[in-house]
Amino acid sequence: MQVTTGATGGAAQTGYRWYVLAILTIAQTCHGIDRAIIGLVLQPVGQEFGLTGAQLGLLAGVAYGVPFALAAIPFGYAVDRYNRKTLMTFALSAWSAATALCGAVTGFWTMLAGRAAVGVAEAGGSPTGMSLLSDYFGTDKRSTAIGIWYLSSGIGTAVAFFVGGWIVVEYGWRWAFVAAGIPGLLLAPFLFFTVREPKRGQQDVAQNHSDAPLTERLRLLFARPGIGYAIAAITCIATGIYGMSTWLASFLVNSHAFSLPNAGLVVAIAYGILGSVGGLAAGWGADRINSRRGGFDPAHTVFLASAIPLLTAIAGLLAVSADDASLAVAFLMVAGLLSASYNGPVYAVIVTVAGPQLRGLAVSAVQMSANLIGVGLGAWLIGKVSDMVGGKDGVAWGIGTAMLFCLAGGTLLALASRQIKKSNQYRS
Repeated sequence: MQVTTGATGGAAQTGYRWYVLAILTIAQTCHGIDRAIIGLVLQPVGQEFGLTGAQLGLLAGVAYGVPFALAAIPFGYAVDRYNRKTLMTFALSAWSAATALCGAVTGFWTMLAGRAAVGVAEAGGSPTGMSLLSDYFGTDKRSTAIGIWYLSSGIGTAVAFFVGGWIVVEYGWRWAFVAAGIPGLLLAPFLFFTVREPKRGQQDVAQNHSDAPLTERLRLLFARPGIGYAIAAITCIATGIYGMSTWLASFLVNSHAFSLPNAGLVVAIAYGILGSVGGLAAGWGADRINSRRGGFDPAHTVFLASAIPLLTAIAGLLAVSADDASLAVAFLMVAGLLSASYNGPVYAVIVTVAGPQLRGLAVSAVQMSANLIGVGLGAWLIGKVSDMVGGKDGVAWGIGTAMLFCLAGGTLLALASRQIKKSNQYRS
C-alpha cells in the first residue's frame, strides 16, 4: 500500500486550514499550561501542606496521569465517531475550569481531586486535535502541521514557568492556577463558532472500520505495523521528559541554589522557547526529507526520529551530573531543544499508519499509555528517588534515573521502523 500525499480539498485548499491549525495550537497551548503549572508550584505547595517528595510526585504525575489514561480510550472512540469540534470545545472548557479551581484547594486530597479532573478533560485534547488536523493536512504537510501544533507544548511550558513564576512571587501559587485556567475559557467560544468540522478521511485512502466494536477496532489498530512499538516508545520517552520537565525547577533550586523565578525562567527557555524551535524544525525537516525522497515514508521517518530521545537522554544526564551551574544550564538547553522534536515525525507516522477511521483511537492509546505509565511514573519516580537519596542532589539522581527511559524509547522507535519496513505496506 502506498501512502498518498493527498490532494487537499474544500476548506483545506485555502488558507483557512492554517487558521484552524492556529486555533488548535492555541487550544493545545492551554493544555500545556494547565498540565505544566504544577511543576512550578511543587515547592510552595509542599511547604504549605507539609508534603513529601513522593506525595508531590503523585500530585504531578499519578493524580493527573491515571485519570487521563482511564478517559483516553473512551475519548478516542468518540473522536472517531462523533463531531470533533464539539468534543474539543467541551474538553477545553472542562480542563481550563478544573485548573482554575485548583487555586481553591485546601490540602493534598483536594489538590489530587483537582488534578484528576484536569487529567480526565485533557484526555480529549490530543486525539481530537490530531484527528482534525489530519483531515485538513495531507501527508505531504502532516509532519509540519503536527510539528507546529506541538509548539503548544513548549509555549505552554514557557508561559507556565515564566508568567507563572512571576505570579507566584507577586500573588502566591493559588493565583497561578487561576491565571492558567482563564485563557482556555476565553478561547472555547472562538473554537466552537469558527472551526468547521472537516469531512473525515478526506486526505487519506478510504477505509471502513467505523461500525466495528471497540475490541475489534483495537485489534485492527495493533495489527498495523509499528504501532505497538511506537506506543511503547512514546510511553518511555514521556517517563523521562515529563518527569524531567516537572522537577527541573526543583533541581535548579536544590542543586544550584537558583531562586524559584530564575529556575522557572531557565525551564521556560529550555523547554518552552527552544523546545518549540526544535519541534517545529524536526516536523518541517521530516517533510522536506520525505519530499526529496519521493513521498512520505513512515519507516524512514520514524527511524530518523529514533535518534532524538537518545540525544535527549545524553544531554539530560550531562546536565544533572554537572557540578558547574552554567554547564548544567547549557546541557539543559540542549535537552530542551530536543525534548519535543520527536513529536511531529512520530505522530505523523502513527496517524498515517492508523488511517482515518482509527487515528483518534490510535492517539488515545498513545496518550493513555504515556500518561498512565509515563507521566504517572516519571514524576513519581523522580520524587521517590529524591526521597531515597536525600540531600540537595536527590532530585538530580531522580532525573538521571528517568533519562534511562528515553534511551529505551529511542531503541523502540528503531524497532518500529524495522517492522514498518518489513511489512511492505508503505513506501520504504
